[in-house]
Amino acid sequence: MEDKKQELKDKKQKYAYWMRPSLVDEMTEMLESANATSKSDFVCQAVEFYIGYLRQQKNIDYLSPILAGVIRDEVESVEKNVCEMLFRLAVEQAKLCHAVAANSHYSEETMQLLHDECAHEVSNCNGIITFEEAYRYQKS
Repeated sequence: MEDKKQELKDKKQKYAYWMRPSLVDEMTEMLESANATSKSDFVCQAVEFYIGYLRQQKNIDYLSPILAGVIRDEVESVEKNVCEMLFRLAVEQAKLCHAVAANSHYSEETMQLLHDECAHEVSNCNGIITFEEAYRYQKS
């Protein structure tokens, strides 16, 4: 019974709408591209497409702020973790620098040469330096 009501409700009916002749000409040219069997079929497809587009816009308008908030929260969390890690690394680096400096007797000129060499090395390898590579360099 419910199916019959739906069939009757969805049965095509004739409506009269005003349309520019140039638009009708363009529609006629595009019938085959739209895989439409008639102008009426073309108009139905176009209206269904546009309704879908409008509904999708409402979904995007609804979801965009939610997604933006989730992404912002995730980025803030990652940022916090990276900052904490960088702080810990900086503390370890400072300890290492002080330990080496306390046991080293380098001149200012040697320190400047070391700085220049290290800056060059870091720029060439994008900051990825291992202890083993530094050891091999120092022993060669």
